[in-house]
Amino acid sequence: MNTMSNLGDWTPFLKQYAAVAGTGEWPGNAGATEEQLSAMEKRLKVKLPPSYRAFLSSSNGWREVSHEIPLLRPVENIRWFRKEHPDWVEAYVTPMQGIEPRPISEQDYFNYANADCVNFDVRHLAQTLCVSELSDAAVLLLNPMVVWPDGEWETWFFANWLPGAIRYRSFADWMRHELAGLLDEPFKHTQNPGELPTVYLDSPVKANRRVRPREKVLVLVEVLTKLGSKKNRERVKAAQQLARLGGKEAIAALLNALKSDSDRDVRCEAAESLGHLRVPDTVEALIAAIDDSGVNSTAIHALSSFGDERSAQRLLKLVEENGLYGCSAAYVLAKRRDARAVPILARFLTSKEPHDQHTGNIAGRLIAEFQEAGYLALEPLMTNPDIEIRRRAEAGVGDLAFCAREKSLKIKARELLQRCLETETDAQLRRCLEVSIEITGKKKR
Repeated sequence: MNTMSNLGDWTPFLKQYAAVAGTGEWPGNAGATEEQLSAMEKRLKVKLPPSYRAFLSSSNGWREVSHEIPLLRPVENIRWFRKEHPDWVEAYVTPMQGIEPRPISEQDYFNYANADCVNFDVRHLAQTLCVSELSDAAVLLLNPMVVWPDGEWETWFFANWLPGAIRYRSFADWMRHELAGLLDEPFKHTQNPGELPTVYLDSPVKANRRVRPREKVLVLVEVLTKLGSKKNRERVKAAQQLARLGGKEAIAALLNALKSDSDRDVRCEAAESLGHLRVPDTVEALIAAIDDSGVNSTAIHALSSFGDERSAQRLLKLVEENGLYGCSAAYVLAKRRDARAVPILARFLTSKEPHDQHTGNIAGRLIAEFQEAGYLALEPLMTNPDIEIRRRAEAGVGDLAFCAREKSLKIKARELLQRCLETETDAQLRRCLEVSIEITGKKKR
């Protein structure tokens, strides 16, 4: 496992990074001296994680890492995030006070390869170290509340346009991820099977920090007992825990809770847990739950874990009906890579019917979720005689140019934006095209 914790690891890595990024001149600085690093650690009252400290020894800051993070700071500018952006911390942390994070097993939470940016401990935000300048409402943060056995701190890519934080095992892993993006190569998170970090309860500057206890081993009989509790909160937690246990008894209990529990929160958790377990025999129950007004949205999203034709037809019908949950069904079909929803959405995009306008206004972006199939549908709409249709299509093509999964599709979408700019006559749409081209041009991955 190469954790890049030594100066010798970083020098060839950064040379490759600069060459691949095509920055022209060297984007780094002279390495920070031991005196500079020690002074910073004394000021912050912490010992920096090994890979980040070694990086600073190789280059004291770095320019043009990516469009979202254009500048990694030199040692003298590194600050605690809460002191620099107290309003941001307040906006995220205060609403979560008194609310427990959704329970996820430690093994799942710290498996960064399968991590979801929605699942992050927002309470840690106030303790993070900000190591980049703010750009595009995004920053890079080091999280000293999660420390791995080799001393590495969990690292967050944090932006207010994300539902949470994209987490990495270390600063080195984040940099390796960025280089892999430039090279259009797959990225593999550093992971030792069975290894878990220490999670602290106290600030990193506090002596004798308390450590969060390891999670208790779940026992099926105990969880099933909780599912029969009179307390709604106990039943919700039990439904969440059953997803981690699995097995026939757990599935049977979840199906029963989905169908008959009096509390909508319990039914929602049962639906989400069944989606997590991905057992084909539960599909019919989830389809039926779409008719439950308290659970329908959760049941729809739970079906994203499946690929059967029966639920596909139900989802397509929801899109076709263009009701309250049509957009949710479209997102699920996109996640399942079922492009049969694309022609339906394209019809809404071009419709002049009043009841189609809400979906029509966002249809371009919904279509973009289908990647290559979405591009093929949007391309001819970019030159439609109707300005509103072109505007709607441009939103989707812009999304593809910025965040398509395949680099080749990003390039193709950006080239389409450039071609359309040459012929576009509407001033407002021309400006939208220019902004999209500018933003995606800076995003080299």
